[in-house]
Amino acid sequence: MNKYLNILKKYSTKKNHFEVIVNHGFMVLHKSIEIINKKKLYDRIDFDLIVSGCLLHDIGAFEFMKNTQKFQIDYLRHGIVGGSILRNEGLNKEALIAERHIGSGLSKEYIVQNNLPLPKKDFLPLTLEQKIICYADKFHSKSGKIDTLDSIKIEMKGFGKEPFERFLELEKIFE
Repeated sequence: MNKYLNILKKYSTKKNHFEVIVNHGFMVLHKSIEIINKKKLYDRIDFDLIVSGCLLHDIGAFEFMKNTQKFQIDYLRHGIVGGSILRNEGLNKEALIAERHIGSGLSKEYIVQNNLPLPKKDFLPLTLEQKIICYADKFHSKSGKIDTLDSIKIEMKGFGKEPFERFLELEKIFE
């Protein structure tokens, strides 16, 4: 685990930013473990990848936290930035988690239709680990706010039919 914390420290620009990302990562890990326990997924997942993926999935957010205007405009790109960072660190599986955890996953069609500042390709969670972390991430914001299924559904509806339906698919798997 120290390896992952050291990687986060390497890319963090401020101590409080590091603490926000680490705390959020541990909250997502806690929710992921809760899901794994509830659904008895122990023998179907790579637990080491769950730990590293939870801790590192938002590493790209550091880039946007240092500039609040950029944070608001381009924050959606933090998954892509994080994927690039993690590939440079030799963590390819974690890179895919970072890229695919945004929203409930983003399809190429959704990106194009909404003119999002992202590469025009699918960023959908495919593996069980990616899906668990994508889903667990929705329950805890980096501000520390804990969301409920109802509050998440309200928020997801605001992003349109496709993201909302994809969230409902994840809910069916994990609830």
